Amino acid sequence: MSNEFKRKLEAYEKGELSDSELEDFEKELEKLEKYQEFLEENNTEQMKDFNINEKRQQKILKRSKWKARMQTAFFALGVVLVFTFVSSILTAVYYSWGKPDRVDVFRNIIDYTLTVTDPYGYLGRTSTNSSPYFSLNARRDLFKKVGDETIKVGELKNKFIFSMMSYPESIYFGKSSEAQPTFSYPKVGEHHMMSDWNRLEKLSEGTVVSAFVSFADLIETKKVFQLFEGKEMDVIWFAVDTGFEGKHEGVIDEPIGFPSFPIWHDDDMILDSREVKKGLFGSRIISEGHSSPEYNVGDQKVLHKQFLKTLSFLKDHERKANNLYFGKLDLSERIDFLERNGIKHYGVVITGPTKEILKLREEPWVGELKVDEVSFWNWDR
Repeated sequence: MSNEFKRKLEAYEKGELSDSELEDFEKELEKLEKYQEFLEENNTEQMKDFNINEKRQQKILKRSKWKARMQTAFFALGVVLVFTFVSSILTAVYYSWGKPDRVDVFRNIIDYTLTVTDPYGYLGRTSTNSSPYFSLNARRDLFKKVGDETIKVGELKNKFIFSMMSYPESIYFGKSSEAQPTFSYPKVGEHHMMSDWNRLEKLSEGTVVSAFVSFADLIETKKVFQLFEGKEMDVIWFAVDTGFEGKHEGVIDEPIGFPSFPIWHDDDMILDSREVKKGLFGSRIISEGHSSPEYNVGDQKVLHKQFLKTLSFLKDHERKANNLYFGKLDLSERIDFLERNGIKHYGVVITGPTKEILKLREEPWVGELKVDEVSFWNWDR
């Protein structure tokens, strides 16, 4: 704004302009107003364009952010899928390595540990399936034998990460429970008053039971078979004196033993048949048939040999076996004791008709009896 315009504006406001000056100044003011309107209109359009451009830029920016996020997510998903695929292949290779492979070894550890630490552990087999990220899941049904019937009482689950085994998860259901009767070591404390003879008397004749029988003295395997010969009942498991059982006031709640038949291992089996298929890349085995070695019932040499072989196998994998045992097996000490003193028994697990088992009360070699499971009649001999 010039000084001359300022002077005229002040004179205009004071009414000091002449008629001619007033007319000229008003015309000049009118021009200024039109110019101001023009500027304001242009500014408004520019602001509209600016607002439109800003919104457009925000949309583009938002779309770019989502695109970047989606690309990151798809990249991460691709990495996970590739890693899962690669780890699945490596997992399969890891667990199938060796002869026997790791799957067979881990499965045998579970089966053999249960066979020698659980009177019903010989019933059933462990199944396995590998999963990505170098893990192996093992599952096993838990059974009990009552009379001629094998009943499922629970499930056991294990998980391996590489070769590290977790503690097992045991789930029991039905009337059967995880707790089982105990044995009594001969001549260590008096436990006869704790026997379940009265319980057997009150059970009806149309029932069968499984029971833990403790002996009055240590007895050899062959002699045990002779004592039960001709009796209407089955001996299903032999509890073995391994040098640890005479402690703790003679109550044995964690027995070690073997079933009434040999614990066969894979390398004991005899190849009977093999089917081989020839292909472009050589021959491959389609199927094989195996049978167990010959065994005569009551042959204690075979039973003892396979039992010691099983303990020796578990000694090489004792840490894993301890996880299943929930304690220390101390297999080196037990094996050493058995090799020096031989194998003798302080008790057995039996099953059969209730009234037939009740007759054992009159036998002088029977020290104590504890009933485990009771079932309706299923004894058809």
